[in-house]
Amino acid sequence: MMQTMAAWQRFAEMAAPLERPQLPRNIHKSTERLVFCYQFFKVCPEWWALSDAERQDGKRELVELVRTFERHLLIRPYSTLGLKATTDFMLWIISKEMRGVELFTAALGHSFVGRYLNRPYTYLTLTRPSIYLRHPTRHQEPQQERPQERQEQEFTGEAPYFFIYPFTKTHEWYQLPYEQRREMMLEHFRIGNQFPTVRTYTSYGMGLDDYEFVVAFEADDPNEFQECVMRLREAKARPYTLVDTPLWTCLKRTIDELVELVL
Repeated sequence: MMQTMAAWQRFAEMAAPLERPQLPRNIHKSTERLVFCYQFFKVCPEWWALSDAERQDGKRELVELVRTFERHLLIRPYSTLGLKATTDFMLWIISKEMRGVELFTAALGHSFVGRYLNRPYTYLTLTRPSIYLRHPTRHQEPQQERPQERQEQEFTGEAPYFFIYPFTKTHEWYQLPYEQRREMMLEHFRIGNQFPTVRTYTSYGMGLDDYEFVVAFEADDPNEFQECVMRLREAKARPYTLVDTPLWTCLKRTIDELVELVL
């Protein structure tokens, strides 16, 4: 395994110039642009045919790999074990540059464990302020926001439950006047604000990946999250959703906890 470790470590050295990002806490105020990549993995059956010693070495190497790259990236591990048949875990990779995602993925592929992982789903997005909240665009002049438009949630990425919701709007949505779209989105925000323990963040995949948006939700209670989703189904903007599957339920784990659960 020593040659394999040397192989992935060279990608970590290439990542050394990258500046480690900070996840914005007041997410609806932040204008910082970050790269989000949600990578979902399935452990190959061949992994379980290895000896206990080989698997233990592989787990230690993966922990070292993630901790090494966390000097330059944010990497949030989540379990999907038993929650979705097609995957076992997810890594949320946050970088200031797409090169960070590329180098981490290359390193993982050159690791011992990487030989035994399939990656059936990935979602690539960028962060940006919403055109419907606070930030003037070509469509609107700066104006005083109304109290009911405020979303002061602090998104930490540390809540026990994490939900990922990729979706695309219909073509008809973009043909509507901006003010009409904005009013529908403000209704959407107001409904969401009735569930303060459910915190959301939308990132944008337009032009980068198959889905136009990926919304990440963190919550302390899945029942509260489900209630929020059920209420949002009644919002006026709902008919303008073209596709919003697959949905993902994830459980927050440390990297040490994750490798013991899934490997």
